[in-house]
Amino acid sequence: VGLLRDLIDIRGALLAAHKEVPGSVQSAIDRMAPMVRFFRHGDGGLALFNDSDEGDPSSIDLLLARSGASGKPLTHAPHSGFQRLSAGGSLILCDAGAPPAKPNDAHAHAGTLSFEFSVGKERMIVNCGALPGADDAWRRAQRTTAAHSTAVIDDTNSAELRENGSLGARPEKVSSTRNEADGAIWVEAQHDGYLRNFGVIHKRRLYLAAAGNDLRGEDAFVGEGGKRVKGGGKPFAIRFHLHPDTKVSLVQNGASALIQLGNGQGWRLRAS
Repeated sequence: VGLLRDLIDIRGALLAAHKEVPGSVQSAIDRMAPMVRFFRHGDGGLALFNDSDEGDPSSIDLLLARSGASGKPLTHAPHSGFQRLSAGGSLILCDAGAPPAKPNDAHAHAGTLSFEFSVGKERMIVNCGALPGADDAWRRAQRTTAAHSTAVIDDTNSAELRENGSLGARPEKVSSTRNEADGAIWVEAQHDGYLRNFGVIHKRRLYLAAAGNDLRGEDAFVGEGGKRVKGGGKPFAIRFHLHPDTKVSLVQNGASALIQLGNGQGWRLRAS
């Protein structure tokens, strides 16, 4: 968002001075504005991936208006791997791409295959994001896999977080496929960040019904020969970080939960 604002200001200064705007500047603005829309939830704020915070919705509205770029958000971003599933007022944003290469990994998080889920203007499942001005310990904690809505094996990050802020060993092979039919969308993605330490591939499936009222997911750890194993024989966790505005009630001996959004709408979460 900051870079887009700078480019718009540069364009404005050139126009005010009656100078020609380079095609590269205008082209960058035209490409970046749809990507800002890509990462916006229904409340107007941005999704929380890779050292980002929500931002101010009003400022983002103004920025997009100033851009003059009317391009709609993409359904998926092939260069970064992110997927956007939108149906019936529900929105899922999923990080299904590999972490950036050096030296562009200083702000990357170990959140491969994490996702966020919002309904209308209400956020339900989120990542922890990045606290502006946080000290090094907090920043490191926010970069961990456990700070994201995804699966974790043996409390180990899917990408190594080095003391100098860069990433060490990280997922190298990250892929996703997308299918759409009759308004329903499903994405299958996988990464090999746990292959070196635990001998397994993490696979995640997400399905969003055409009406937007049914989200289904499946996580699997797949070993040699495609055999499914429970976390490579190690303890594992699948986390769904809930937005602070939600309220939760456990039912049926803890096997499911009722999640009440900020507007009072209720959703049932069931796990098996």
